[in-house]
Amino acid sequence: MGRQIRILLVEDEVILAMLMVRQLTKAGYAISRHVATGEEAVTSARENPPDIILMDIQLAGRIDGIEAAIAIKAGSDVPVIFITGYEIADFRERADIVRPLAYMIKPFDEAAFIKIMKDFKPGDHSAAEMGQAPGP
Repeated sequence: MGRQIRILLVEDEVILAMLMVRQLTKAGYAISRHVATGEEAVTSARENPPDIILMDIQLAGRIDGIEAAIAIKAGSDVPVIFITGYEIADFRERADIVRPLAYMIKPFDEAAFIKIMKDFKPGDHSAAEMGQAPGP
C-alpha cells in the first residue's frame, strides 16, 4: 500500500471507536489519533494534519461533527468521511456543505470503507474525481 494513510478518528462511543481502530489498523491504515469531541477534532487536525478524517456526526461536546468539519475545512482541504447512526435529512443537508468524501451509516462497515479508500491518494482531495460513495 506504500505509506500508510493517516486517519483522524472522531468517535465518542468508546467501544465502537476501539473496534474501528482495531479493524482499520488490521486493514493497514494508521490511526493518527482518536478523539471524542468536535473541539478535540479541530485542535488535532490543526496540530497533526491527517490524510483523511473519519468523523461521527453526533458527538459529545459543544459542537457536532459537521460543525467540526466546517472549522477544519476552513483551514485545510483534508477530506472527511462522515459516519453516523442516524439517517436524518437535516444531517445529510448540513454534511453536504463540507463536500464529504462519503457518508456512512453505522454500524461501521470495514469493507465499504476499504472500497471508498481504494482510489484515495493522500493529497488528492477531489471527491468528485474519485466518485463519492452513494448514500443509503
